[in-house]
Amino acid sequence: MFTPSFDRPRPAVLWRAAWVLLLTLLAHAVLLQRVNRELSFAGLAPEDTATIVARLLPPPAMEMPPASAPKPRPRQAPARPKPPPIVESPPPAAAPEPAPVSDAPPVAVAETPPPVAAVEAPPPAAKGEAAPPPEPELPIAAGGEMLYLALADLPVLREPLPMRVRYLYRTTNSELKLATASTVVDWQLGADGRYLLRLTTTALGITVMELLSEGSLQPFGLAPERYVESRTRRGAETAQFDWELRRLTFTGRSRERPLIAGAQDRVSFQIQLMLLGQAQPEWFRPGRQFVMWMAGRDDLLTYRFRSVGPERTLTGIGPLEAVRIERLVTPGEARIEVWLVPQLGWLPVRLRFTDRLGRITESVLESIPAT
Repeated sequence: MFTPSFDRPRPAVLWRAAWVLLLTLLAHAVLLQRVNRELSFAGLAPEDTATIVARLLPPPAMEMPPASAPKPRPRQAPARPKPPPIVESPPPAAAPEPAPVSDAPPVAVAETPPPVAAVEAPPPAAKGEAAPPPEPELPIAAGGEMLYLALADLPVLREPLPMRVRYLYRTTNSELKLATASTVVDWQLGADGRYLLRLTTTALGITVMELLSEGSLQPFGLAPERYVESRTRRGAETAQFDWELRRLTFTGRSRERPLIAGAQDRVSFQIQLMLLGQAQPEWFRPGRQFVMWMAGRDDLLTYRFRSVGPERTLTGIGPLEAVRIERLVTPGEARIEVWLVPQLGWLPVRLRFTDRLGRITESVLESIPAT
């Protein structure tokens, strides 16, 4: 099906438009010729005749009135910098007139001290808040070369120690509150420098515990050679100190440990503390720490002690001014506290042992019987 197109004009229409245009142009030409003739009759030269050209203008488009634009602000000229004020230099000071000479003695004039700059003080601690503690000192290793130097002030180690003595202690246990035991410490020191130390605890006529240490005095203090530990319902167990081969063996377990100069056992360390207190009392200042190696019945352990400081304690011979030291422990380790009295040659007058289960055994000096 053919669909006519309305985009192209028909040929008849085009011919008709051409004829209309041609007739219009001829009419305008005739009209212009007539006007020119009339003007020439009026006495005007053709060259003086003004040619009028008429052009049809399209109608103006409908435009919306423009929105009122903001009036531009007048530009201000930049302010000129003001010239600096003229400062007049002060007139030169007149030279001071010489003071009149007088025969009177000079008078001392107090000189005004220069002002001191204010120094901002550190903020005070809040009420109820304790000041930060000082940084602790590094612990002293009580062994080897350190002990040689520490005990060098005691040229003869036998002099600070008695040759033969017995100490009697009253012993209590947290589980046996109704029973009080007695602990006897016997010390013997021969002229050859060998010692024998025995600790025996008896309760209700029964020997509960016996500790034996024997050895010799060396430049680093006590040098145990054999340590024996006996308790009720358990046989004796021994630790052997071989100072020539520098090894430590145990009968309870088939193990071997390297032997360090200054290593002690569970009873000889008390006498070693007496030597250290007399030779190096500064080791026991509050907060000071030192390390000792301690042998038991089946192993060698490291004991770190810290000095708590002076503390008054009651004993069977009266109140005494002591220095308390304690072992720093981690959970699961036995705790030891010792009270040393400098007036008695740093003798341990009170000892408290807390085992891993929290049971406490405490021994307090009761008397020093004559031997």
